[in-house]
Amino acid sequence: MGCKIKYANMFLLCFVLIISCEDNSSNDTDGLFINEFLAKNDACCPDEAGDYDDWVELYNSGSSPVDVGGMYITDNLEDELYRIPKTDNTLTTVPGEGYLILWLDKDEEQGPQHIGVKLSTDGESIILFDSDSTTIIDSLSFGVQEADISMGRSPDGSNNWVKFTTPTPGSTNK
Repeated sequence: MGCKIKYANMFLLCFVLIISCEDNSSNDTDGLFINEFLAKNDACCPDEAGDYDDWVELYNSGSSPVDVGGMYITDNLEDELYRIPKTDNTLTTVPGEGYLILWLDKDEEQGPQHIGVKLSTDGESIILFDSDSTTIIDSLSFGVQEADISMGRSPDGSNNWVKFTTPTPGSTNK
């Protein structure tokens, strides 16, 4: 009888190991990147109201759309996280292999793409958190910024950051 219990316990242990070793690494945010940003927008790229505000471009390298509504963004870990509104997923969804611009202008009355965060031209960070407010999806730190010159990944989603004298919000970075 001792052998039956021993084998039953080994079977249970193997079953638990198999379950715990399943690949759960693929989720909807795996291909989501902070792809480009502009922290000193003097005359480059106006929002829909004609204002020249800071912006960040998110890029989704996956084939399925990702709604960032309910996720969090901040420019400083010591500040409170800003929750991206979940009010209209048509305005907060990054299409598969596509882009979404978030305006970092502290002007939330303009809609869910307008975020209660403003970037410092002296440099700081941009950190995007999943909806659990603890899992970092992507982040970057940057130094002093120049007017109307963005920084972005080239090519999209890569680890290579370059300056763009002609920013490309919502378009492919080359």
